Parts: sequence; structure tokens; C-alpha cells
Amino acid sequence: MNKISYRWSKVTDLPALFAIDQTIWNATNTPVPMIDTTLDDYVDRYPVGSQLVAVQGNQVVGMISWNALPPYPAFNQTWDIGIGVAQTAQHQGIGQGLMTALKAAAREQHIHRIQLQVLGTNWSARQFYAQQGFQVEGVAREAFWLQGQFVDDYRLAYLV
Repeated sequence: MNKISYRWSKVTDLPALFAIDQTIWNATNTPVPMIDTTLDDYVDRYPVGSQLVAVQGNQVVGMISWNALPPYPAFNQTWDIGIGVAQTAQHQGIGQGLMTALKAAAREQHIHRIQLQVLGTNWSARQFYAQQGFQVEGVAREAFWLQGQFVDDYRLAYLV
């Protein structure tokens, strides 16, 4: 098995990141339809250097992306993130490696809080985040109507 490295995204990564993004999101893990329907849309939203990526050999296999927060000083020490790992690379420790790299980058950049949201139906993600030290800070009960049922929205955070 090839060693996995973690770094900031490069221009050559963007097609692979877009492909991963297109294959991992569905109604079990996101309440919204795909926003980026073309590579150009994806590049506009995630320019070079804006994502932390996992690379196995020469292949990009995962990423952490940042969600926009209000542009006020009160949010300067908070990151709101999303994480994705290619379906073929899941359950191999890549997500854990991404989180370790994320926490190191957060310490270097004096970030105090990393937050995210996860659907109540996404049991494996909720378990993963708990293993990474994220704590549930709130639950929006029955926040979304997905696939014929109401689904809770969990708000989690990790204090660096």
C-alpha cells in the first residue's frame, strides 16, 4: 500500500477533488443538492490551496474543505469544515490522517475552534467525529425532510 501524504491542494488535484465530491454526497449525508455541477464551478468555490488533501501514491483520495463563515473578526479563530474521502479509499485511516493534519494546521494558524454539521442518519460519520474528539453541541431536531423522513442535524465542535 502506498504511503499517504497530506498537503494543500494544487491545480492538478482539482479534477480528482471534483470527481470525489460528485461521488460521495447523497441524501444520507447532505441535505442540499450538489452545488458544484461543473469543474469550473468547483474551482470557483475551492481555488488552488484552499483544501487540505490526502494523496496516496499519485492519487488524491480525500479532502477537507472550508465552509464560508461571516467576514467578521469574531469568526477569525473558527473553521467550519467538511470532509470527504473517495469511496474506494474509505476505512483505511485517511479521514483520521486528514483530521490530524487539520488539527496541526489549526494550531499553526492559531485557530481555536473547528466545527461541522452532520446528519443524524449518518451514523458512521458521527462515530468518526466522536473518535476524533468532536463533541455534540446541539441538535436541530427533525431539521430536514429527506427520503420520506425527518432527519436531525447535529452541530459538533472540536476545541484546538
